[in-house]
Amino acid sequence: MKNPRRLRLIAPLAVVLGLATITGVAHVVQQPDPTDATFLSPTSDEGQGARLLADGLSRKGVAVEVRHTSQEALDAIGTFGETTLFVTTPGLVHPTYLERFAALPPRVRVVMVAPRANELNKAGLDVVVGGPRWTAAAVGPGCGADFAGAAGPAAVLRWRYDAAEYAPVTCYDGGLAEFRAGGFADITLVGAVDPFRNDRADEHGNSELAVGVLARSPRVIWLDLHEREPAPRIPPPPPAGTGSQPGGDSSGDDDGWTDDSDPDGEPGGEPTGEPQPGDEGGETVTGGAAGESALAQAFPPSVWATLALLVLAAIALALASARRLGAPVAEPLPVQVRTAETVRGLGGLYRRARARGASLATVQSAARARLADHLDLPPTTPVDELAARVAAYAGLPEDDVRHLLGGGVEDSDAELVRAATAVQDLVRFVTGQQNAQQAPDEGNVT
Repeated sequence: MKNPRRLRLIAPLAVVLGLATITGVAHVVQQPDPTDATFLSPTSDEGQGARLLADGLSRKGVAVEVRHTSQEALDAIGTFGETTLFVTTPGLVHPTYLERFAALPPRVRVVMVAPRANELNKAGLDVVVGGPRWTAAAVGPGCGADFAGAAGPAAVLRWRYDAAEYAPVTCYDGGLAEFRAGGFADITLVGAVDPFRNDRADEHGNSELAVGVLARSPRVIWLDLHEREPAPRIPPPPPAGTGSQPGGDSSGDDDGWTDDSDPDGEPGGEPTGEPQPGDEGGETVTGGAAGESALAQAFPPSVWATLALLVLAAIALALASARRLGAPVAEPLPVQVRTAETVRGLGGLYRRARARGASLATVQSAARARLADHLDLPPTTPVDELAARVAAYAGLPEDDVRHLLGGGVEDSDAELVRAATAVQDLVRFVTGQQNAQQAPDEGNVT
């Protein structure tokens, strides 16, 4: 690169940008996509699938029944005895069904994987949600639940749940919470997908925890949903033996959405009636916690983390370059320096920066000052006027003198040396330091 100063400026920023980009891309690649058909699918052998979990449940004698819509899952529950409803993608479930899940009878346990505050709000559950962490942390159980004690530490702490309203059993530093929603279903909230994934099953006590949470009922209804559900055209009837839902009366058919609407108010339907909890500007957190804006939900956390890293990198670069910001400031030297050393040092800086034009301009400026003083002219005399006086005084072509005192230099060291020597020869000739009969070398003048 011709300008090493530019390289020193760009290189640190490029390295930081590269590291931030690699970190963000790696994080995005590692995060599972709930809309992928393999995500926590009981039939998938992919890394983000859950075939190992389904096989583990089968070995425990648990019957696993896969359903692909919320209505099918509710129909499958029916009047059967103890059942676990495993909701792998609560963010894709329509709010109407989330309410229905929370209002299931006590014989049903609903296990939700990494639900956010918005989904819990729409289910009518008063739970404060914290997080998410950059990645799931493996922490100790910290509770007396049998499944947690058997599993030991597990990577479950990415979202943290505080369900103090329901006197919950809280494990893994809030990464897992269990409670009964009023007199209805038992709810289990798991703060990360890691324990259920094939590629994380062998880490820590993940596999033991996932199997232990789901194997407490002889039957598991596995909701394998990978696209956002539309609103039900006709509200599903309440399961037998249940009363009103925690979120309100379920007897009506006004759930706040038209038939083909999207639960987040996206194209396909418009909200109707009164606003639903959590629909005002994105996620909200019950219990007084700060809500998430619609803009925050529009991008994954990795995007905001990358932007934060870029801002920190820019601040660090500004601090590191602070002494080079702004115009140069003249300061007295702390010690006396010999003139020859100063000239040599300044010349070295000019040469290192390849500032040939600035170097020649310094020589020309000194020459013009000396010639103006010799000819009794003001120091601010223009170059053209000074060149005319010098040419007349020395008997030299005016154009040549003007070029010597104000012209530029080609981009080579040889041209710089030739031009500077010619300027010095002109000064010496005019001021009488050379033989008055000897004019400057023609080659040096032109």
